[in-house]
Amino acid sequence: MKWYLDFGHGGKDPGALGTNSTKESDTVLKIGMIIKANLEEAFEKVITTRKTDKYYSLDYRSQLANKSNCDYFVSLHMNSSTNKSAKGCEVWIYDENSKVYPLAKNICSNLSKTINTPNRGVKISKDFSVLRKTKMPALLIEIDFISNSVVENNLASPKYIKDIADSISSSLLSFVDKSIIDKMNNSNFYRVCIGAFKNKTNAVNLKNKAISKGFNDTYII
Repeated sequence: MKWYLDFGHGGKDPGALGTNSTKESDTVLKIGMIIKANLEEAFEKVITTRKTDKYYSLDYRSQLANKSNCDYFVSLHMNSSTNKSAKGCEVWIYDENSKVYPLAKNICSNLSKTINTPNRGVKISKDFSVLRKTKMPALLIEIDFISNSVVENNLASPKYIKDIADSISSSLLSFVDKSIIDKMNNSNFYRVCIGAFKNKTNAVNLKNKAISKGFNDTYII
């Protein structure tokens, strides 16, 4: 699959700010780049809006995704509220008939458990530009409330950032019948390629044969 990862805001637009001036744009970039690495480790193709703290318009984001013929569009954000006790994750999609509705539910459930935050559920909106103007199934993840001081403090932890990224990555990969690669505490990890074919049928046949022999982590790339 080809994923478009959109890291919200950037550059002159920092997005929401925590009490200690933690930027939404910086936070989702850190999380997003780990997700990108996780997906690529699983042989998925990934295109991102940005890799640095740079501003891009909403139209640029949807147009690049459409031009790149991506299969799925995932936008990462941190929520904010004047109610400083507000907390929880939620995922927005364009309509309830979207192909990614089950994925949105899983992301909410898994992220809620991983970082111990309320599950605010899947929400529908026709107003978000990146959901309305993308041709592929799209979702927008509000990870948690950066306006909550507890959440903001947690975001200073590299482990917390990685836990968020790994949870979202696992949900995305599970949706396309893959799993996140465990590097076993940075020990060596080896991949084995057993064939290359111009005819897809031959590739599928070999994949099925490998699975029948017990090699369940077998994929066509």
